[in-house]
Amino acid sequence: MNPQDSPKFWRLLLDYERLTQDESVSIHARDFDAVAAIQAKKPAILEALHKLSRSEGFNLRHPLLVSRIEELIALEQSSAQALQSMIAAAQAERQSIEVASQRLRSLNASYTTHSHEHQTFCAHG
Repeated sequence: MNPQDSPKFWRLLLDYERLTQDESVSIHARDFDAVAAIQAKKPAILEALHKLSRSEGFNLRHPLLVSRIEELIALEQSSAQALQSMIAAAQAERQSIEVASQRLRSLNASYTTHSHEHQTFCAHG
């Protein structure tokens, strides 16, 4: 059986495509609450698509289906790359903050020691 014979299958696929597009937009907008909400919905739709295709014996190599799946895969790979870039940038920023924090602690220790010495000196002077 061809998937085009099942309106339910195409509706589910369209829902999954829309969620994937929304997910990509949310990732680029750094709206991670929206990303989490979208990712919570996707597995149920994917499972429904899988069950329907199995029960109906769909030809999953149908040209219309293959091209749409390829587009989905490309969009999901692009989203994954964007997330990896964001994670790498966040890790680099965290390392810079750690270095700056260590330097500030070191300077704070130096100035705290010197300020006590000066206070003692001034008090006796």
